[in-house]
Amino acid sequence: MKKKKKREPLSRDAKILLMVGILFLSGMTIAATFVNVYLIRLTDNMGLMILQNVSNYIALLGSFLFGTYYVKKGSILTLLKVGIVSSVIYYSLILLLQAEASKYLIYLGIFNGIGMGMYYFAFNILVGKFTGEKHRATFFSYQTSFSYIFGVVAPMISGAVIVRYSELTGYYILFAFSVIVYILAIIISCLLKNVKFDEEYHVLPILKLRHNKYWNANRYYNFSFGLREAIYGQIFMVFAYIILNNEQIIGNLNSAMSLIGVLSSIFIASKFTLENQKKYHLWASIIYLISIGTLAIVAKPWSLVMCFILNGVILCWNSVIFQTMKYQLSSRAKDGFNDGDYIIACEFPTAAGRISGLLIFYGLNYFYGGFNLYRGLLLAVSLGLLIDHFVIDRKLHWMEDEIIRETS
Repeated sequence: MKKKKKREPLSRDAKILLMVGILFLSGMTIAATFVNVYLIRLTDNMGLMILQNVSNYIALLGSFLFGTYYVKKGSILTLLKVGIVSSVIYYSLILLLQAEASKYLIYLGIFNGIGMGMYYFAFNILVGKFTGEKHRATFFSYQTSFSYIFGVVAPMISGAVIVRYSELTGYYILFAFSVIVYILAIIISCLLKNVKFDEEYHVLPILKLRHNKYWNANRYYNFSFGLREAIYGQIFMVFAYIILNNEQIIGNLNSAMSLIGVLSSIFIASKFTLENQKKYHLWASIIYLISIGTLAIVAKPWSLVMCFILNGVILCWNSVIFQTMKYQLSSRAKDGFNDGDYIIACEFPTAAGRISGLLIFYGLNYFYGGFNLYRGLLLAVSLGLLIDHFVIDRKLHWMEDEIIRETS
């Protein structure tokens, strides 16, 4: 009987990067949990909120393109820090402008897009440099686990703060605290060692590739992920607010979801392997369909509670599998390009998916806006993950043959 090999610990820089990632996600958790509810209360204009996110993702794409040219001449850590600083500027401007922010939403979206674009460009490349393929699932699992641990307390406190103070004051307190967490992430990022790049990144040639099965699967998976997440992120919290009309209860439900997510993340961190990813993705797809689909059809408080519980179980599975698959497919695509080329290129179909989803939502909202539209879109989103499962299986059978050959 073979002894089970112990997993090698993450390197020092991987641990520091993990901490930066946890803090960045925590800052987003604090601010973004109720940001759409805040904006809908401030503007009562879903169309304007959608356009803000469109400008966000266009700026994100521009940031990625800039990063591919800058990284050889400058420091990738500079890009990481500039990304976090831009997020600080975004929420600081919301704090300063307060009610006047509704006049500048589209422009504010540009700062948010630059923040996410610069940060994720640098973060994804650094993950590739500081971890090997065997450690990436562990890295992303722990990142998700720790962010959920923070997320257990944050939404509950956030909801209580919003309800405790009159008008929109509670929201401003949350945005201020988020800024503090982002600043802490900047400070810790100074401990990372700089990574020098001699190679150039080739994004545009990759985007033109047509007959590489690994890139085709990666491109599809990222586009679909972006489309689904954009619609879900735009609607879900507003949908929950319409059903309950109480931020504190929603915050408590988010905390419960995060607590379940902590346990689920620890479980998948210990059980997930490249060999069983297909099985876990199928289970996640089925549970996601039940969770979001039931909420969309029934749209009652009990179905919302059930949705939060089930999402706590499987959203972290989806995140770990998606991130791990991105690196697996990128490392095997080759065709004269390196892994980093594909990792960067992946952000373009992801952003294209998000922009496409938001523009579809904008068009439908213009003609058929309202609660029933939200229900229909959530129902469509609930099917997306299951469709992805069978598309990836058809395209390359979840790389089962390759994984068996490489591990044997």
